[in-house]
Amino acid sequence: MAFCIRISMELLTWASLFFCSTICIGTGSTFVAGATPEALALWKSGWWNASINNVADHCSWPGITCNGAGSINEISPPDFSVGEKFGKMNFSSFPNLVRLNLSHQGLNGSIPPQLGDLTRLEHLNLSNNNLTGTLPSSLGNLTQLRMLDVSFNYINSISPKFRSLKNLVSLNLTWNNLTASSAPIIGLPTNLSHLELALNPFNCSIPSEIWNLKSLVALDMSDCSLNGLISSNISHLTNLVSLSLANNQIIGFIPSEIGNLKNLVSLDLSGNLFVGLIPSRLGQLTSLTFLDLSFNSFSGSIPPEFGELTNLTDLHMSQCGLVGPLPPTLGHLTNLRYLFLYENQINGFIPLELTNLKNLIGLYLVQNRLGGTIPSSLSLLSNLRFLNLGTNSFEGSIPPNIGNLSNLELLNLGGNKLTGQIPSSLSRLSNLSTLYLYSNNLNGSFPQNLGCLYNLLELDLSNNQITGRIPSSLSNLSNLRSLDLSNNQITGQIPPSLGLLSNLSILNLSSNNFNGSIPQNLGSLYNLWDLDLSKNKITGGIPSSLSHLSILHYLDLGSNNLQGFIPSKIGIMTNLSWLNLGTNNFTGLIPFTILHLPNLGKLCLDSNLLEGSIPKEIGHLKSLQYLDLSQNKLCGHLPTQLESCSLLKKLNLSHNSLGGDLPSEIGNMKNLYILDLSANNFTGPIPSTLGHLTNLTNLNLNSNHLKGSIPSQLGYLGHLQLDGLDLSFNNLTGRIPKTLVGFPLNSFIGNPGLYGYPFSSLTSSPSPFTQHRKNSNKVLRHVKIILLITISLVLVSLALLLLSRRINGAKSKEAILSPTKNGDMFSIWNFDGRVAFEDIIAATEDFDIRYCIGTGGYGSVYKAQLPNGKVVALKKLHRRESEVPTFDRSFRNEAKMLTEIRHKNIVKLHGFCLHRQCMFLIYEYMERGSLFCVLRDDVEAVELDWVKRVNVIKNTAHALCYLHHDCIPPILHRDISSNNILLNSELEAFVSDFGNARLLDPDSSNHTTLAGTYGYIAPELAYTIVVTEKCDVYSFGVVALEVLMGRHPRELLTLLSKPYSLQNVMLSDVLDTRLSPPRTRNVIQSIVVAAMLALACLRAKPKSRPTMKYVSQQFVACQKQLLKPISTISLLELVSFDLGMENGREPQPEIALELAKLNTDLGMENEREPHSEVSCHPDEFHGSSSN
Repeated sequence: MAFCIRISMELLTWASLFFCSTICIGTGSTFVAGATPEALALWKSGWWNASINNVADHCSWPGITCNGAGSINEISPPDFSVGEKFGKMNFSSFPNLVRLNLSHQGLNGSIPPQLGDLTRLEHLNLSNNNLTGTLPSSLGNLTQLRMLDVSFNYINSISPKFRSLKNLVSLNLTWNNLTASSAPIIGLPTNLSHLELALNPFNCSIPSEIWNLKSLVALDMSDCSLNGLISSNISHLTNLVSLSLANNQIIGFIPSEIGNLKNLVSLDLSGNLFVGLIPSRLGQLTSLTFLDLSFNSFSGSIPPEFGELTNLTDLHMSQCGLVGPLPPTLGHLTNLRYLFLYENQINGFIPLELTNLKNLIGLYLVQNRLGGTIPSSLSLLSNLRFLNLGTNSFEGSIPPNIGNLSNLELLNLGGNKLTGQIPSSLSRLSNLSTLYLYSNNLNGSFPQNLGCLYNLLELDLSNNQITGRIPSSLSNLSNLRSLDLSNNQITGQIPPSLGLLSNLSILNLSSNNFNGSIPQNLGSLYNLWDLDLSKNKITGGIPSSLSHLSILHYLDLGSNNLQGFIPSKIGIMTNLSWLNLGTNNFTGLIPFTILHLPNLGKLCLDSNLLEGSIPKEIGHLKSLQYLDLSQNKLCGHLPTQLESCSLLKKLNLSHNSLGGDLPSEIGNMKNLYILDLSANNFTGPIPSTLGHLTNLTNLNLNSNHLKGSIPSQLGYLGHLQLDGLDLSFNNLTGRIPKTLVGFPLNSFIGNPGLYGYPFSSLTSSPSPFTQHRKNSNKVLRHVKIILLITISLVLVSLALLLLSRRINGAKSKEAILSPTKNGDMFSIWNFDGRVAFEDIIAATEDFDIRYCIGTGGYGSVYKAQLPNGKVVALKKLHRRESEVPTFDRSFRNEAKMLTEIRHKNIVKLHGFCLHRQCMFLIYEYMERGSLFCVLRDDVEAVELDWVKRVNVIKNTAHALCYLHHDCIPPILHRDISSNNILLNSELEAFVSDFGNARLLDPDSSNHTTLAGTYGYIAPELAYTIVVTEKCDVYSFGVVALEVLMGRHPRELLTLLSKPYSLQNVMLSDVLDTRLSPPRTRNVIQSIVVAAMLALACLRAKPKSRPTMKYVSQQFVACQKQLLKPISTISLLELVSFDLGMENGREPQPEIALELAKLNTDLGMENEREPHSEVSCHPDEFHGSSSN
C-alpha cells in the first residue's frame, strides 16, 4: 500500500512540473509573439535593465516616447546604460523615430552606419561620448534632420555626403579632432542657424564660406587655432545673435563692419592677437548683453560710444592694453552686472557716473594706474559683491560708507597709497569672505570690531602702520583660513585665543613688536600650513605644542629673543620644508631629530649660542637647499656627510670655531652657489675639488688658518662674481694663479706669502725678479721701464676701445640695420648683437606669418632656420615695448626666469633680443609642438603610448618640483596647461611659457591678479588673489588627467564635487580609447599611480593637495604590485585614497596599492645644468653657447 502511495505521489509531482513548464513556455511564446518589431528591437538591444520585460507596454519604458498610434518617436535611455551595446540596436525597426538622444552613454568606436536608416529623424544627439573616426556617409540619408550634436567626442573627419542635409539648422561639433583638411567647412547647409565648431584644431583662417551662411544666429569657433584676419564680409551675417571667436590667433584690427550686426546679443573676441584701436562702431550693437575683448593687444582707450550699449550685463576688457581714463559714459550701462578691466594701464579717476550702475555685482579695476580718492558714492552700488581696486594709486582714506555694501564678499584695496584708520563701519559687511588692505599707509590701532565678520576667510592687513594690540574678538572668525598682519607696529602679546581659529592655514605676524612668549594654544591649529612670527620681540622657549602641527610646511621664528634648547620634538614635524630659528639666543646642541626631516629645504639656525659639533646626520637632509649655521659656537670638523646634501645651494658656516682640514668631498656639492666658511679655524690646503663647484657665485674662506698655494682650479669657477672671492687673512703662499686674474686685491690680502697679480712687483712680497735677480739692478730697471710702457699702452688701448664702442653704439641706434653675414648666433663672442638680429630677420623674412607656429599669452612663436642650419623657436612680443608696458614686463619676466633656471624638463633658453623695433626670446625648438596639439591628432595621440604618457606626466611633475622646491625663492608658473607643455622629437615633455611666472617670496605677500588658462585655473582663485604653489598643483592635476584621457577632463572635474557619483565610473572607462588597453603590470601600475596623484592634486581644499615634491617622489619611489585588475578600480577608490596630506601620516593602502617611501636619490632628477652668462642691455642680442 505504501508503495502504491509513493508511486502516485511521484506521478503527481511530475504532472505538476509538466503543467507548470507548459504554462511557462506558452507564456514566453506569447511574450515574444505579441511584441511589435519596435518592442522586439528594444528588448534585444540590451539597453534597458533585464528586469524591464513587459514588451507589451514598451511605451512606458524609461526614455521611450510613443506617438498617438503607439509607434516610438523618441528614444532617450538613462545615462550610461548603452555603452558597448551601441551596435546591438536594429535602428531599421523604428520608421517613425524623430528624436534620438544618446548623450552621456559611454559610446566607443565609430558611429554605426545603420543610423542612416532613421529617415524621419529630426534630432540626433551623440554628444559627450568617446566616438571616433568619421561622421559616416549614411548620415546623408537623414534628409529630415534639423539638429545634429556630436560635441565632445573624437570625430576626426566628415563625409562629403554630409552636405546633403539641406534641412539642418543646428550643428554642434564642439571638442572633436576636426582639422581644415579632414573637415573643410565648405558646402554647409545654407539654412544653418546654429553652428558650433569650438575646440577643434582647424589651424586655418576663417573660411570665407562662413560669411555666406546668412541665416546664422549663433556661431562659435573659439579655441580652433584660427589665424589670419576677420573679413569685412562678416557684416553679411545680419541675423547673428551670438558670436564667439575667442582663444585663437586672429590678428589685425577688429573690422568696424561688426557694428552692422545689430542683432548681436553676445560677442566674445578675447584671447586673440587683435591690435589697434577698439572700433567705436561696436557702440552701435545696442542689443549686446555680453562683450569680452580681454587678452588682446589693443592701443588706445575705451571708446566713449560704449555708453550706448545700455543692455550690457557683462563687459570684460582685462589685459588688453587699454590706456587713458575711464569714460564717464560707462555710467549709462545701468544693466551692467560685471565690469572687468583689470591689468591695463587705465589712469585718471573713477568717474562718479559709475555709481549709476545699480545692478553691478563685480567691479574689477585691479592693477591699473587709477588715482585720486575712492569715491564714497560707490556705497550706492548696493548689489556689489566683488570690489577689487587693488594695485593702483588711490590716496586718501577708506570711505566709511563702504560699510553700507551689505552684499560685499570681496573687498581688495591693497597695494595703494591709502592713509588714515581702518573704518569701523567695515564690521557691517557681514557677508565678507575676503578683505585685503595690504601695502598701504593705514595707521591707528587695530580695529576692534573686525571680529564681527564671521564669514571672513582671508584677512590681510600687512605692510601698513597699524598699532595697538590684536583684539580677543578676532578669535570669533572661526572660518578664517589666512591671517596676515605682518610689517606693522602691533604690540602686546600674541593672544592665546588665536588658537581657536581651527581652520587657519596661514598665520603671519612677522615684523611687528609682539612680546611675551609663544602661546601654547597655537599648537591647536592643526590645519596650519605657514606660521611666521619672525622679527618681533618674543621671549621664552618654543612650546612643545607646536610639534602637533603635523602639516606645517613653513615655520619662521627668526629674529626674536627666544632662548633655551631647541626642542627635539620639532623632528616629528615631517612636512616642514622651511625652518628658521636664526637670530635668537638658543643654546645647547643641534638636536639630531631635526636632521631627519625628509622635506626640509631651508634650515637657518644662525646667530644663536649653539655649541658642539655639526652632527654627521646632517647628510640625511636630502632635500636641503639652504643651510645657515653661522655665528654660533660650533666646533669640530666639517662632516664629510654634507656631500649627501646634493641639492644644497647655499652653505654658510661662518663665524664659528670649526677646525681641521677642509674635506675634498665638499667639491661634490655641485649645486652650491654660495659657500661661506669664513672666520673659523680651518687649517691645511684649499681643496682643488672646489673647482668642481661650477655654479659658485660667492666663495668666502677668509680669516682661517689655511695654508699652501691657491689651486688653479678655482679659475674654473666661471660664475664667481668679482667681489665674490675672499681668501684673505689666511697663511696662503705662492703665486696667485693666472686663472684668477681680475679679482681685486681685497680677495687676497692678509696672506704674506702670496705674490703675483694683483700684488705689485715692488712690494716686499716674493717675486721672480727679487728672488732671482737680487744683484742685477740694471736688468730690474729695464723691467720696470718695460712694465710701465706696457701698462700705458694697455690703458691707451682700452680708452680707444671704449670710445670706439660708444661712437658705434650711438650710430647703431640711429642707423638702419644692414644685411647680415653668416655667423653662429649661439656664440656672442663671434659677432655683435646687430648681426644676430639681422640673422633673425632674414630667417623669418621679417617675422612673416608663414613662419608663425603658435601663440602664447603675450607673443607669437616662430620657427626659424639660421645660417648655420640650426632650427630654433622665437617668441616675439606682439607690440613694441614702448607701447605695451604690460607685455614688456611679461617678456622681461620670462627672459629672467629662463636665464636663472636650469632643468632637463624645462625648455632651454638660448638667448634673447631687446631691440627698439621688436623683442624676442630664442629657445630650443620642440619638433612635436604642444601636448594639446598632439592629443588632438589621432595619429600622434596613438604614437604617444601609455609609457610615453606616464613619462610626460612624470617629467612635468619633476619640472614643477624643481620650480617649487629647488629654486630659492620658489617659482610659481601660474599657467600650466597642455598648451604650455612642449614635446620634442622623442615625445619628451618640457614646461614652457614663463610669461606669467612669479617668485614666491616667503618674506613678502604673494598677491597677484588672475592668470592662467581657462579650465586649468585652481578654483580658489575665484575668491582670492593670494597665489600659492597649490594653484600650480591643481593645474598639473588637470593636465595629468588630460594626458590619460586624451581630452580635457571637463566633465570629470564637475563630478569630483560629488564623489559618490564616481562609484560606478571605472578608471579603465575614462582612459583614452584610441590606445589599446594597457597590458603589462608595470604600465598599469604607473597609470593607476598617475591617476591617483592627479585626482589628489584636484582636491578642492588647497591644503589637501600634495606638494609637487611629494608627487615627483612618488613617481620614482619603489611601489608594490597592483593586486586588483584595473577594470575593477573605480575613480571613487582613487579619490578616496589617503595620501596622508591632511594629517601628515604616510599613505595607507585602500585598493591594495601602497606607495612606498622615497628611497631613490632625487639629486640627479633635478640637477641644474650650468648657467650661461647672459647680460642684458637694450638694443643688443644676448645668447649663450650652444653646448
